[in-house]
Amino acid sequence: MAESDSRDALAQVLIANDGEVLSRLRLSAAEAARVCNVTPRQLIYWTKKGLVKPSADGDHDYDVYAMEKVIRIRQALEKGHSLEKAAQIVQREMSALQAEAKRLDEMPADDLENELRARLERMESRLSELRRSLPASLTIARLRRAVAVLTRLDTQGALDGAHANGDTAKAVALRLSRAIDELELLLREVQPVAV
Repeated sequence: MAESDSRDALAQVLIANDGEVLSRLRLSAAEAARVCNVTPRQLIYWTKKGLVKPSADGDHDYDVYAMEKVIRIRQALEKGHSLEKAAQIVQREMSALQAEAKRLDEMPADDLENELRARLERMESRLSELRRSLPASLTIARLRRAVAVLTRLDTQGALDGAHANGDTAKAVALRLSRAIDELELLLREVQPVAV
């Protein structure tokens, strides 16, 4: 698949129906770097290494396709990958998106509608799962913070002298009580309800 064909196929995925303006959008290196949350120096270095290509319309202008690639490389770097590994990962992702765009484009309308409906149902199901697990995740995070506070107080010796200082003991008891309440709530959320 030629680079221009790849860009056109991916543009359909990235831009959607009202994307004519976006498809024509070209930003300078400094502007594109700001939009992508990288430094202009990084963007120019990645361009010189061939990891990102400026738009065909200009030597130093970047289109939506190039900026998508920059953002994905930055995200892979934030996950701890080397620049070379990040570029490989992003290239695989972009190739997969292009192949998927081409596959969807070639589907008959009825099949495409069924596929999109099935994807929507899967996303709604996943969203429901996330909504159910969010309170449990937040509870775990609060419990971990409470344990961290208790550990810090213990390290500082605050718990050793707690018997002499009623306010400190009350504060520790209150924090521990809240942690236990949150743990009980978590257990209720996780355990299936008996019918």
